Amino acid sequence: MDTKPGQLLDLHDFGNDAEPKPKLLLQNDSFKVMRLVLRAGKTIPEHKAMKEITVQTVAGKVEFMTMGETHTMTAGNLIYLEPSELHSLTAIEDAIVLVTMAK
Repeated sequence: MDTKPGQLLDLHDFGNDAEPKPKLLLQNDSFKVMRLVLRAGKTIPEHKAMKEITVQTVAGKVEFMTMGETHTMTAGNLIYLEPSELHSLTAIEDAIVLVTMAK
């Protein structure tokens, strides 16, 4: 990760990876930001984060499951979760999500 303060990042690059691979875009003492590319049909199984997170859809469409509900998220949608909240997601279309995690 070599993101510098004031640097503009392009979040729309889908790349060529077939498997989901989070890319750390930046981190500091308070939070870290990761970009995750999901190909249509790929699932991130149920898991939890130990701190607060937000998940924002940058492109495409995902189903985000948490707290007994399924949310269809498209570009511009954001969801916030408290620590240890179980969640999973499945890409309905090729998608890019941005995850911000408290530290």
